[in-house]
Amino acid sequence: MLAPVSITGIGKCVPQKTVTNDELAEFVETSDEWISKRTGIRSRHVAVEETATSLAVSAAKDALAMSGEAPESVGVIVACTITGDELTPSLAGRVQKALKIPACAAMDVSAGCTGFVYALVTAASLMDTLNQDVAIVVASELMTKYCDWTDRATCVLFGDGAGALVLKRSEVAHLLHPILSATPDTDDVIVVKKEARSTPFAGEVDSKRESIRMKGADVFTYAVAVLENTLSDLSARCGDHPIDKIVPHQANEKIIDFVIRTMKFQREQFFVNIANYANTSSASIPIALCDAWESGWLNAGDRVAIVGFGSGLTSGGAVIDWTIQNKKENN
Repeated sequence: MLAPVSITGIGKCVPQKTVTNDELAEFVETSDEWISKRTGIRSRHVAVEETATSLAVSAAKDALAMSGEAPESVGVIVACTITGDELTPSLAGRVQKALKIPACAAMDVSAGCTGFVYALVTAASLMDTLNQDVAIVVASELMTKYCDWTDRATCVLFGDGAGALVLKRSEVAHLLHPILSATPDTDDVIVVKKEARSTPFAGEVDSKRESIRMKGADVFTYAVAVLENTLSDLSARCGDHPIDKIVPHQANEKIIDFVIRTMKFQREQFFVNIANYANTSSASIPIALCDAWESGWLNAGDRVAIVGFGSGLTSGGAVIDWTIQNKKENN
């Protein structure tokens, strides 16, 4: 069961360094035209000195500051990442330490590019279970650290970044109709293997770090299907109060374009910022929500659907009745 909550703060953080498609073309066989035509991507942020933890802390700090909540009021922290800096402590634990949040529930979830939706639903559920009033949800990814920079089919697709939001218990529910699902990835459509380690019993192993392996055509087919199905399900659940706007996982603009055509949505209903970030995995939805709000596209009173899909194969969505007043109007 989800506690009745609203979003009271939001933040993002991306690495300082930006790499354009033309810069990629200097060391891999590609071009701006080739990448942008197939994906909609023009540039991406690439971590140099930043870490998954530092990005997460910055995004969460900004979200908490906007919410006006004191660190000691936070009762739940749920983080999501597939590219964390450490196996343990958790990313959530590192955020807790950095923001000087006292004892609370803190944990990570791993659900690939759908991770933020999983983390959001988990946090709201834990708020109800643990009777807590405030939660932080944060996603942070360093996808470029796991790219094969000689493979133009994959390295051009990814970027780094983090996004966060704060949930607060409210009298009226503003996070609605959660959907979480996973289809067995029987064909290993998206895989990043963990670094192998030797033991005295298993013998020597090849300890090189593995890169992202992805079957692009299969990913496209899966993504289109679950995006359509999830949006249809959310729309049906909303009934007489329809969805106004949609913030999907920013994997490939062509996926979004396909769904707009087949489901007869209006282009202006979708927020798309992949051109400037590429695919930041679980961080893409909160970064997009932050950009949508900062740009004035998203305003208090909007009913927005978020939909994620990715490795696992996972998918999920939810409806948010947005309550944060338009930033431009506030200024």
